[in-house]
Order: sequence, then structure tokens, then C-alpha cells
Amino acid sequence: MLSYLSVTFAYVRARLGQLQDREQGVTAVEYALMVAIVALLLVGGFIALFSTVKDRYDVVGDCVASGPNPTTCTAP
Repeated sequence: MLSYLSVTFAYVRARLGQLQDREQGVTAVEYALMVAIVALLLVGGFIALFSTVKDRYDVVGDCVASGPNPTTCTAP
């Protein structure tokens, strides 16, 4: 009877250990998804910032190119 309980206990421990390994794998996938989402947000922010800065440089460049007393320049 004792050996039967011992074998059952060992089986349950082994099964619970496998479940824990699966949970660690899921955690790694969740971290990978979070990193991917943060990377996408950063790329989107950089693209938006780059286009805004580029537009400002274009406006300033047009004002500088029009001469020392530009009449076509608008205030930012």
C-alpha cells in the first residue's frame, strides 16, 4: 500500500512539474508579445515625430531660401 501511494505521489509531482513548465513557456510568450507591442509603439512614435520635425524644417528652409526679409514666411 505504501509503494502505491509513493508511486501516485511521484506521478502527481511529475504532472504538476510539467504544468509549471508550460506556465513558464506561456510567460515567455507573454513577455515577447509585450516587447513587440512596445517596439511597435516606439516605431510609430518615432515616425510621427520624424514627420513633424521634417515639416518644420521644410517651413524654416523655405523661409531661409526666400531671402533676408521673407514675406511668405508664417509663424510656427
